[in-house]
Amino acid sequence: MEEIIIENLEKYIEYIHNISSEFVLSRGQEQDRALLPSVLRLDDSNMRLYSKAKAWVFIDDFKNNSLLYIDSNSINIKSDYEWLVYAQHFGVPTCLLDFTYSHLISLMFAVENAFQFDADDDKNSVVWFLNPHKLNLASINRNDILNISEETNILDTAEYPCVVTAKKNNPRMAAQNGLFVYFQQDATRLEDIDIADEVLKKVVISHKNAKKILASLYTMGMRFNNIYPELTSISKDILLKNNVLEYYKMEAENE
Repeated sequence: MEEIIIENLEKYIEYIHNISSEFVLSRGQEQDRALLPSVLRLDDSNMRLYSKAKAWVFIDDFKNNSLLYIDSNSINIKSDYEWLVYAQHFGVPTCLLDFTYSHLISLMFAVENAFQFDADDDKNSVVWFLNPHKLNLASINRNDILNISEETNILDTAEYPCVVTAKKNNPRMAAQNGLFVYFQQDATRLEDIDIADEVLKKVVISHKNAKKILASLYTMGMRFNNIYPELTSISKDILLKNNVLEYYKMEAENE
């Protein structure tokens, strides 16, 4: 599949401008790891971290223990698949993999911890771009994005993982302009499916360039509070501001 390396924000924006408009979804990752949802991830021996039965056990446990903390009337969750979406944003392992319509938010996710990277870090962050309509056409024989708040009967018989949306039942999902790829229990990594070359593209960002890119995003007005609309983001933004100012100060001194 197409894979390019970018060194700065300008190159990233140029890349977005030039790719096909069909690649409307993206996902940023701090590490270049497999496109698998948390409940299907593998350990160092290539064995699944969780058994197949665990996926719905986790959801049942979340349902049973979360009702004390949420207003069920305002959330209005009507199905187990909507519970999947809600649980996903609180760290419960699920078969959903987050994507977004905002390529800048994906980049922010990829480099958000740049100022914590070691100076000699030789790893890469990545941003994946996805053509959801072509994926779903191959997977469920329809090119629209499936709304799992309304329809779920074809999810687990699909040929490949498929792109789904749902009611935006929490502030993070709304802020991040998010939706998901739903993986069946026996699904392989998204980059390993037969049509991966047609539906995926990949941008690679060296951790050595991540500080520069995060600083550029900050100057464009990107803040953690934009993507994590909660109180803890205020402290993250305060630290981000300090780190960016220190970064530009050091850059000026080195000129």
